[in-house]
Amino acid sequence: MNNAIIFIRSEEEKKLSKAPYLGGNLLLHTVKELKKVKDIDNIYIVGADSEVPGCIKKNSVNSVIKDIDTNEGKVLLVSPLYPELNSDDYSKVLNKDCEGAVIIYEGETCETFMMRSSRLADFQNIKYEPVEIKHKKVVKFTEEDALNSKEESLDNVVVFPLTSSVEIVNEVCNYLNIEPGKADIKHFADGETLVELGESVRGKKCYVVQSTCKPVNETLMELLICIDALRRSSAAEINCIIPYFGYARQDRKAMPRQPITAKLVASMLENAGAHRVVTFDLHAAQIQGFFHCPVDDLTTVPMMGQYFRRKKLNPDDLVIVSPDHGGVKRARTLAEMLGSPLAIIDKRRPQANVAEAANIIGDVDNKDVIIVDDICDTGGSLIAASNILKENGAKDIYVCITHGLFSNNAAIRIQDSPIKEVVVTNTIVPNEESLKNTDKITTLSIGWMLSKLILAVSCHTPVSDVYALYE
Repeated sequence: MNNAIIFIRSEEEKKLSKAPYLGGNLLLHTVKELKKVKDIDNIYIVGADSEVPGCIKKNSVNSVIKDIDTNEGKVLLVSPLYPELNSDDYSKVLNKDCEGAVIIYEGETCETFMMRSSRLADFQNIKYEPVEIKHKKVVKFTEEDALNSKEESLDNVVVFPLTSSVEIVNEVCNYLNIEPGKADIKHFADGETLVELGESVRGKKCYVVQSTCKPVNETLMELLICIDALRRSSAAEINCIIPYFGYARQDRKAMPRQPITAKLVASMLENAGAHRVVTFDLHAAQIQGFFHCPVDDLTTVPMMGQYFRRKKLNPDDLVIVSPDHGGVKRARTLAEMLGSPLAIIDKRRPQANVAEAANIIGDVDNKDVIIVDDICDTGGSLIAASNILKENGAKDIYVCITHGLFSNNAAIRIQDSPIKEVVVTNTIVPNEESLKNTDKITTLSIGWMLSKLILAVSCHTPVSDVYALYE
């Protein structure tokens, strides 16, 4: 098994690794190129601030040694400060088709990048120097280069965090190497909301990030007021990023005399001044048709697929389960990614927040299963699904959810259920108080995906490229 280690040793290197480069930054560029090398099984990152999709984050080289010291493969040690390198160079070095390297240890080339596990401890004192690879000069990236290569596409970009998405925006801006926008949110004594922008947005591309989660009406009003403030301040573009789109479950008249509130929210956003709406895993894809402006409905399924691939589950003993008929497309996408069959649970919902599982379409006997759904509110659907799966012979039950609402002690009920693990994203920042009674919930971040979305929209490149590092 071959492994690659991206080694960031100092604060200066950490700063440079975040420098804008080719529609991202040096660190992400390095990861993207490494993922093109088929011989590499794992990519470790040592010394970075945040997670990078497709990589295993470690705090020290010694912690990497513990993971790979029993492997017989090669180790490719990489510095992100050499942007001239490409995947062809990495492939040649890994296959000993080249005598050059960019890493020097005590004046001697480190076996052209390749280090056996017994020598990984030497990495602590490694010195980087540029050398030639097949007559191609490898240029080290400097702080001056970072200043000179600032992405022009981000010069006029401002990303504003609102109350439900401050942590996500901080992560996104860390990837983009920009500062978060300044917005002051105030409340009058009677509860009225006031949003004051702390900087000029005239002629700028603005992104306002807010999940319309609990308290739903307050977060929605805050978002609408911020959009109006941007419009009246002459922003060139107002891109509304709503990781969790509240009211999406009211997308049709399920009973006589009911509203279609998802359409009402769509109209309010457009009337407030939104030019584009970005969201994740809408409860019903047809909600995109409620808007006249462009809508990007991203999916977290590739992220979930990557997470479960890393678990090394046997695809022959694994079944992907949709908890109802409406989520079959989402489950089929994950099934194709993992190379596993699909099963469907025939679910009845006698009233809101109450679910009853009736039958299973497909075979789950003596199989591990992964239930795929978009929302976990009270957890009733998931627990009912897990119970019927167990009754039909399922072994370990995993769940992947995009939006974790976890209302009414849902986390406690999950802890007491047959579910082994629930994987959820931070489209809704988890409430630590509600999750303290369970150790079954794992949270993945959408920060990197959002940063690539902002780059794609600002640079006018395909939005589908945001999934590249999850393949």
